[in-house]
Amino acid sequence: MRIPALRVNQWLTQWDRFLYRPGARQSKPLPYFYISSIPVAILRRLSGVPRRGIENPTGQQQAAGPRKEDIGIQRGFEEGRARDIRSFVRAGYPWASLGTREKEEYPDLRKPGWLPTALVLNIVKPETVRVDVRPFAEDLIRVEKTGPGKFELVLPKEAETSEWQPTGDLYPLEVIDGQHRLLAFGEGELEDEDFDLPVILFEDLDISWQAYLFWTINITPKRISPSLAYDLYPLLRTEDWLEPVPGPLAYREARAQELTEALWMNPESPWNGRISMLGRERGKVSQAAFVRSLTLSFVRRSDPRGQQPGGLFGSPLSERPSFVLSWSRAQQAAYLIYLWSELEREISESDAAWAQHVRDRTETDLIDMLEGKRDPAFAGRYSLLSTDQGVRGFLQVSNDLSFELAGQLRLSSWLRDRASEATNEVEVSEGILELRSRHEISAFVRELCRATAQFDWRSMATPGLTEDEKNRQALYRAGTGYREVRRNLLLHLSRVTGGRIKGKVDRVIRILKYER
Repeated sequence: MRIPALRVNQWLTQWDRFLYRPGARQSKPLPYFYISSIPVAILRRLSGVPRRGIENPTGQQQAAGPRKEDIGIQRGFEEGRARDIRSFVRAGYPWASLGTREKEEYPDLRKPGWLPTALVLNIVKPETVRVDVRPFAEDLIRVEKTGPGKFELVLPKEAETSEWQPTGDLYPLEVIDGQHRLLAFGEGELEDEDFDLPVILFEDLDISWQAYLFWTINITPKRISPSLAYDLYPLLRTEDWLEPVPGPLAYREARAQELTEALWMNPESPWNGRISMLGRERGKVSQAAFVRSLTLSFVRRSDPRGQQPGGLFGSPLSERPSFVLSWSRAQQAAYLIYLWSELEREISESDAAWAQHVRDRTETDLIDMLEGKRDPAFAGRYSLLSTDQGVRGFLQVSNDLSFELAGQLRLSSWLRDRASEATNEVEVSEGILELRSRHEISAFVRELCRATAQFDWRSMATPGLTEDEKNRQALYRAGTGYREVRRNLLLHLSRVTGGRIKGKVDRVIRILKYER
């Protein structure tokens, strides 16, 4: 059997001056490699997968020996990872990432599971030696030139048949990178499919260079920040990705990212330009933090165990269990911006001791405020509302109460003719105006934000705190700080509000099992 291949010349003349040491398994590489595609069933038969030797494939401990003599470069095989790839190939993302129940619930999410990234392999040559073992000539793959710029891989005789096995202990191909993709197709799994895998083929690449290549592919690439990853979601925006908010996490994250972008770009938003969209910027909350906070609040699914209030944009309403609020994305963005705007206004007009303390300790921020910029008590360096914990706490509590009061506030009666995106500035601005004119909603938002502005939003780093104040505000740091902000804000609202808001605050406290 012959398979076409393309030769890629990739060598710099300065590389000729580098140090190559055959005795250290670093012989000088050939100045080219090949690109081809091989049917996966044949590729499995031709490929050996050397692994690091702490355990053998059965999981049994191998005999101790010098690690430098262990020439396997692959990580131990993880069946779970191969199973995940197999599931992805069958039906793509996001279906492959769903649980069993969700897979049955959302069959329309299935998509092609392409594997366009090439496996990296090494073609074994007659002179190749691995731990004193040499290949048999009849087991090897030859590369033949068939014309100008044309090459073919000549496979071993009968390699295309399912019974083929190498005569000796060495396979004609060594897997440098891609073992889990390859082994996802095996033992009766997808083997009958007409499925090729793209491959990059080196020839007689010494084992030390194989390890180096594996390292550069898998270890050195810098992971992109979660914020940058979320920023790619707009490239995937289609109606079927965004509309079923009660659906799987991928939908909810996509919706949360779009709402975060609306908060960041809308000129009426207190977060306009104040969210770090591509990573960490000093003094800004990251996009990833906002996305995470929204998926845990407004875009949250309902909890079947009843241990969390649902998400206003993502769950059936408690007073109408079969009804999900059918606001457009622009309406959702307008509501979020309206909440944050009212909170900013209430804090900027507040003479609460905590707010005045922050202003007195931030002279440069105070100058900015006097020049028309934001109040340091809301947006300054010593305000918890400028941190991940403060953002999540306000979003969670405002969602909890909005969700519980949705029926009384007649939120479902706020209808708009157009189903616009959250980033549509005109639609969002019109939505904010309409919210301000709806008495039930505006009265609730004002009361909630007025009471929230009385909460002590100082960070632990605020200069001039007493020891007791510093210890209290320290509760809001690190991972437990998210829970503590939500808990203490709810307890504060229970003390300072009345009527229907207090009744729903107390209900949420009971649902969350917070101790008073």
